[in-house]
Amino acid sequence: MSAFFLKLLIKLWSWIFAAVMLFCPGAALSGAAIQPLDPAALRLNFSVLADTHIESYTMFRFQYLRSAMKDIARAPVRSDALVLLGDNTMNGQCTEYMMLYGILAAHNKSAHTLVAMGNHDLNPSTYTYEAALRRHNLFYNAYTGAQNEKPYYAREIGGYTFIVLGSEGAGDTDRSYVSPAQLQWLDGTLAGAAQPGKPIFVFHHQPFNDKVHFPDAHPNRPDGDYWYNLSGFTTGTCSDGLFSVLKKYDNVIYFYGHLHATLGICETEGVTLANVYPFTELPGGNGMYVEVYEDRVVLRGRQYALGEWNTDHAAYTVDLK
Repeated sequence: MSAFFLKLLIKLWSWIFAAVMLFCPGAALSGAAIQPLDPAALRLNFSVLADTHIESYTMFRFQYLRSAMKDIARAPVRSDALVLLGDNTMNGQCTEYMMLYGILAAHNKSAHTLVAMGNHDLNPSTYTYEAALRRHNLFYNAYTGAQNEKPYYAREIGGYTFIVLGSEGAGDTDRSYVSPAQLQWLDGTLAGAAQPGKPIFVFHHQPFNDKVHFPDAHPNRPDGDYWYNLSGFTTGTCSDGLFSVLKKYDNVIYFYGHLHATLGICETEGVTLANVYPFTELPGGNGMYVEVYEDRVVLRGRQYALGEWNTDHAAYTVDLK
């Protein structure tokens, strides 16, 4: 199927979806529109959604995603980017991709759209890795006009570098494998983007193994610093190899999902690790709103399907070096 024909199908589905959803309006946005903390000083803003899990027979997920797109679109400051962080579909099926991109075609008003792959998009129980990657790229390329062939790529948006990483193996149903070739590409991309005082945004569906930590009153950790073994990668060597590349550079913020958890945000060896709330596993269509300023980046939890700030996730500030 050609990208041109697929783009027409996505547009057609967006019209059909819009007509169907007239009979399933869902809850109205109850809160105030997105407002940056300091609009006059804002240099860039974008939203990150993880684990949307669009599925052909689960209507509330369609409603959530549509409401989220409307919440982002109604903000007085236009969104520079929308990032989908993997497990965008439940099973990696063509019908699910049609629904996902049909909703985006109808309601997504962000200037740029970036999409990472998750383990559900790969669905190794049904597809070969190569077939799943082709399907993922076919829909993304048709929607955005990109020409991606690999699961990883970079974009410059508003003078800032966005890097999307992706697993290169479907042998494991949950965890990611990042090849030496991808690490070499990443190192070169980071080296070319690194500048004093400028953040670099890296997106990957899975978390690092043994890199996430938070203060905790755990009885076996009297120092109050509790480390989590999240096992997001196929091996510790794979996880450590990727992390060793990232920590070479200042101001790297690594976004991940996959856990369906609310662990939060931490800094490990100079790298900010930001867990993004699961979009359709918790009430409200949770995600992360990112504000970039000259000297800092602010990460804020947002219930996009309700149009409200997540009071359990206060703003986290990353001071730039």
